[in-house]
Amino acid sequence: MLLKKRSEPPEVFQLESLIRRIPDNHPTTPHLREKLRRITAGFHGEHRVDSLWQEISLSFPHFLLHDLFIQKSQSSHQFDTILLTSHFVLVLEIKSIVGQLNFDPELRQFTRTNKDGSVDGMRNPDDQLRRHERWIEQFLSQQRVKLPVIGAIVFTYPSSIIQSRPDKRLMIQSSGLPYLLEQLVLTYPENVLSSKRTQNLARELVDLHTDKPLKMPVLPAGFVKGVLCDTCVGVRMCYRYKKWSCPTCACIDPYAHLKALQQYRVLSGAQIRSRDFREFTGIESTSIASKLLMSSGMSFDGSFKDRIYTIPESFNLADSIWVIPDSIFEIRTVSSFNGNPL
Repeated sequence: MLLKKRSEPPEVFQLESLIRRIPDNHPTTPHLREKLRRITAGFHGEHRVDSLWQEISLSFPHFLLHDLFIQKSQSSHQFDTILLTSHFVLVLEIKSIVGQLNFDPELRQFTRTNKDGSVDGMRNPDDQLRRHERWIEQFLSQQRVKLPVIGAIVFTYPSSIIQSRPDKRLMIQSSGLPYLLEQLVLTYPENVLSSKRTQNLARELVDLHTDKPLKMPVLPAGFVKGVLCDTCVGVRMCYRYKKWSCPTCACIDPYAHLKALQQYRVLSGAQIRSRDFREFTGIESTSIASKLLMSSGMSFDGSFKDRIYTIPESFNLADSIWVIPDSIFEIRTVSSFNGNPL
């Protein structure tokens, strides 16, 4: 049973938003594009592994938890996938890495040799997995549960060639996941927990999950503010007659400022004042800025002049306020908004 789904890393939208607002020839652009490529590749690789669970059938209670982030006072753990069953717990560390891979068990070093012969040093997934296994074992001990904890590193690309590996560490290509489960079922045939106890444990793990904090980037020189056209790269839209229009392609979008707010959220933070909104979007009129903010349906704190709005993760909410009123006291609600004019 799938108890927690996997969601796209917020860094993807953050990097896309930042790249859109700096020139192509900016010195940081290649680094940002490469970082975005790596994060996207990792997310897609995890999704490929997720799809394999549809081929796996277990006859005893089991719960899948994807992308679980647990923050403690001085440490954190990000689990790619946990399979909690009444027989055992399987912890997966999923890696989308190409090249020849080497684990040095003495130096605890993990390296990749590329096609051109260059060598990259990378975080050792064996050490990452050991940390996760120990945390799960401690969690089970606190719950007074004795379940075997098995960790496995899953490589998503067939071009990942493992030349050396740590002793006793389970490593497989993603296509071998069904076979791995078959072997684990044979190795651990005993039903240790009841169905209810297994489910309760899984839900307790989900309750410990929190959203991973998103680190705000340092906005580089040359950063472009404004409400940008989706079609024309780097072109700022103009606001007239209750709608945004692009001076280059003449595209019209009454709700383009909502997209700009979403970008502000991942580039500067979720809290925004009217003056911040005016500075970011280029709107000079205080009254127009107030109307746009009030019509957005965002929650807020403070009096009218000192109001602080909280930008939500998504504006796709039923019964939210979208239509921009002629007066800030004239508000019309609509049933839904999907990012397109209603």
